[in-house]
Amino acid sequence: MKKLTLVPLILIAALAFAQKDKEASKSDPWAGTWKFDAEQSKLHVPPAREEIITAEPTGADHMTVKYTIQGTAADGSAINESYEGRADGKPYPLIVDGKEAGKIIYHRDSVNQYSSESTALGGGKATGTIVLSNDEKTFTIKEHIKDNTGEYDQIVVYRKK
Repeated sequence: MKKLTLVPLILIAALAFAQKDKEASKSDPWAGTWKFDAEQSKLHVPPAREEIITAEPTGADHMTVKYTIQGTAADGSAINESYEGRADGKPYPLIVDGKEAGKIIYHRDSVNQYSSESTALGGGKATGTIVLSNDEKTFTIKEHIKDNTGEYDQIVVYRKK
């Protein structure tokens, strides 16, 4: 199982909502394909070589949180994560490589912001905010993590493809 430190993806995923078609992305700014921006991110761990989030539309009530994360970690291993839940304050499972790795709770704070709380099965915890830029081309995750390596903050940035 991956460390919670690699679970910025969890929070990242929090507000990365992918699109299935072009109409969805026009009506829902969170929906679409998002690419990790290592240069703008400030991480506690080595950055992924590549990371793509595909997020589905948030639905008419903007409460659906459903995404997949694919890519290559810094060590060359595959990144394969998915999440399906709601921004209703209840925990839903994060799936990593086909197995539950933890739970994430999302709250919709505003049109351009979500907050999250996550707990890894190994006991690590993270809290964060995910903010969509005014031009809807970037989202930034600011998170505070506490796990077996310590306690730290980091910033993760994604850009719409």
